[in-house]
Amino acid sequence: MNLKDVEHRADIEIIVEKFYEQVLADPIIGFIFVDIVKIDLASHLPLIVNFWSDVLFHKPLPDKKDGSKTLYQGNVLNKHLQVNSLVALKPGHFTRWLYLFNQVIKQRFLGKNSELMMARAELIAQSISAAITNQKKSAMNLVLPKD
Repeated sequence: MNLKDVEHRADIEIIVEKFYEQVLADPIIGFIFVDIVKIDLASHLPLIVNFWSDVLFHKPLPDKKDGSKTLYQGNVLNKHLQVNSLVALKPGHFTRWLYLFNQVIKQRFLGKNSELMMARAELIAQSISAAITNQKKSAMNLVLPKD
């Protein structure tokens, strides 16, 4: 299979949609999204696509539906602190999230932006996990199996 790099908003949409398919069915963290948060994918997915567009490309990308440009507006840490108040999030939850996220990217994309997206995901997972557990980010070692 010939893989290409993440280059467009549509690529990010594919990653986010496939990732949430995996997450919602996951026996380890799926319950957090389905039973605890009761995630509304119709409203959540565009926000996450905007987030990753901003993280990866440092600028809003036109939404393919209406041509508008939207930067992510939100506070990722606060959202996860709210979830943590409902169910205790552990470093293992973030390790699983990171594993599933990386698998979706690796199965579909290859290149500089793909690597950057995975590296940023790891930093985000480390930062949020560290904040929730009151540890230093540098102490968070979210070990993933080597492919």
